[in-house]
Amino acid sequence: MKKSILILVLFITGITNAQTENFPQSRPAANLGPTKVFVSLYIIDIEDIDDKDQSFTADIVVRLKWTDQRLAGIKGTLPLNAIWHPNIQIFNLRDVDLRFPQRVSILDGATVQYTQRYYARFSNHLDFKEFPFDEQILSISLLAFGFTPAEVEMIFEIAGGTEKFSISDWKIEAVGAENSTIKADLFNDGTEVITRPKLDYQLRASRHIQYYWWKVLAPLMVILFLSWAVFWIDPAQVGAQIGVAGTSILTLIAFLFRLENLLPPVSYLTNMDHFIFAALVLVFVAYLEALVSTTFALKGKKEFALKLDFLFRIAYPVVFLLILYIFWVK
Repeated sequence: MKKSILILVLFITGITNAQTENFPQSRPAANLGPTKVFVSLYIIDIEDIDDKDQSFTADIVVRLKWTDQRLAGIKGTLPLNAIWHPNIQIFNLRDVDLRFPQRVSILDGATVQYTQRYYARFSNHLDFKEFPFDEQILSISLLAFGFTPAEVEMIFEIAGGTEKFSISDWKIEAVGAENSTIKADLFNDGTEVITRPKLDYQLRASRHIQYYWWKVLAPLMVILFLSWAVFWIDPAQVGAQIGVAGTSILTLIAFLFRLENLLPPVSYLTNMDHFIFAALVLVFVAYLEALVSTTFALKGKKEFALKLDFLFRIAYPVVFLLILYIFWVK
């Protein structure tokens, strides 16, 4: 019985393979110019943008349509590899999970349609110089592997997506699609230079900054106000002035350690780094002023020390408001 079932399976498989081999494997209408492939996308979800890994994770559906008159009259579905196909793949993939079977549907008018759902992680260059006010362009790059622009032309048809994505700290907006070509010298010696058609579907991601107002700016303001209190203490009270100024610096340093996991780990300074450095300088200046004013007070020049404190009472908040305007408002 088992042998009979095995023979039957092999017989059916042989028939299927024989039928598959009869389908055309060459490019349709190759003498009439490039094969036009219409591309549509649907963004189901974007769940994460990884600052450190320079990538984002998304759940998308890609639909490809092209015409092959040699398949006219065929109804139903076929395995993707049973016929000629443009071999369009996502170029900037890192990890991927295909959710649909790799089959094509033959529609009316000899139109071939291939639809695939990808749950994938995409590599993407991210620029954090303006962090946390940065806007990132997320690209889903499609490339026709094995074909030149003279053989396959990708035409963007339509795109859609859900109203809200599960990612909470970014606002995502569609930008559109852009056609280009990619040229690569595989061995850097000119012996094997390839050119491939490329289509980039782009999304704009804008970071929500309310989180950073409460998690970064508000605590920093408390620390700066604490250091500002130095100028209101009698300069003759050496212990109080130095104690408050020193506490402000130590508190700010501890706060900077807390920010390690909040700021993107990049090799250049971001807008946030400049702001924090300016706040650190401001707190250190308050500490130096406390040392100077208490020194003059101990030397019998308390009147000059009081004038110095009064000057810094006015200058300190003015400078802070200027820094705040430059980094957070402008």
